[in-house]
Amino acid sequence: MNPDTPTVLPYLLEAVVGAAIGTFVALAVSVLRKSPLNFVPDLLLGAIGYIGGAVATSYVPWHQNTITYRVGNTVFRSTMRHYQYPYRVAFALAVLLPLIFEAIRYFAGRRKARP
Repeated sequence: MNPDTPTVLPYLLEAVVGAAIGTFVALAVSVLRKSPLNFVPDLLLGAIGYIGGAVATSYVPWHQNTITYRVGNTVFRSTMRHYQYPYRVAFALAVLLPLIFEAIRYFAGRRKARP
């Protein structure tokens, strides 16, 4: 890795992906509910969910997984002690956080409308 490369760039890209997912969720909910589009909270929650999911999985302990494979006459062994697919968790959080927010907003609006 080039030492001149800023280390913020991967997090910025993850934030953009999460924001896009959150905006898509907001758009889908807006179309389904036939309500005005309010995408800013969902955009932020999607970005936070994606970054948080990708970063947090590296700190959560997971069972040890060792992979051994042979290349020519050399045997490579790799051991991981954290979840191997952090972007699956990140994607799930980027979708679930805006959906939970929209569900809370929906039920709070119904409660206010009730006499």
